[in-house]
Amino acid sequence: MPLYRTLIAASVAGLMGFAGAAQAADGESHQSEVIACLSKMDAGTTWDQCRTKMFEPCAEEEVGSEPHLACLEVQNKAWQDQVDASIAELNTKLTPDATGQLNELLDQWFGYLKGKCEAVATEKAGISAAAAGLGCEISEFAGLATEFNSCLIGKSESPYCELKKE
Repeated sequence: MPLYRTLIAASVAGLMGFAGAAQAADGESHQSEVIACLSKMDAGTTWDQCRTKMFEPCAEEEVGSEPHLACLEVQNKAWQDQVDASIAELNTKLTPDATGQLNELLDQWFGYLKGKCEAVATEKAGISAAAAGLGCEISEFAGLATEFNSCLIGKSESPYCELKKE
């Protein structure tokens, strides 16, 4: 299986381990809970449970309303920031070859993300294309954050995840 498909499969399924320590801020704590849920999908949690947890901060708003979209945008930015922070940390902890593999994978992953989420938005245009597109991105970023956390704690089986010897 090509490396980018391995990364995509791991990010979508969220089947990898979790970094464990809860973080102080509410948003970070929420993200930790989502990542914990996703990391346990191979041990009893379901996608519906994780998805409900993932979108809990915006659940009170009417789907597609301005407050709902604003909430989703905040959540999307938080997940992007989480992924960016993980990438920065990975770049300091991976071997040079693994860092190169990760960067190649990310180049492909962002193209995948754009295409997938545009298709989801088009499919859900009758409900709210904007909400569907943001929801898709949030789901994908959450899955990727789960995979990266797994790598950082040494539990990823992805080929790119080769940590430097300390």
